[in-house]
Amino acid sequence: MKEKEKVILEEIDRLREDVKQLREVVNILVNVVMEDDLEEDEEEFSTFATKDSRFNLLN
Repeated sequence: MKEKEKVILEEIDRLREDVKQLREVVNILVNVVMEDDLEEDEEEFSTFATKDSRFNLLN
């Protein structure tokens, strides 16, 4: 029984390490997607208004 418990504990340790690595990968992917999304938003909307492009309430 002791040998079986040892094997199970080793497997648990291995799985914990795998989960840590997967968390790191997911965090990196989320960061990349969020940065890409922010860059797209910056390109789509300009923050300055010119005289011609301002909203006119009288139209």
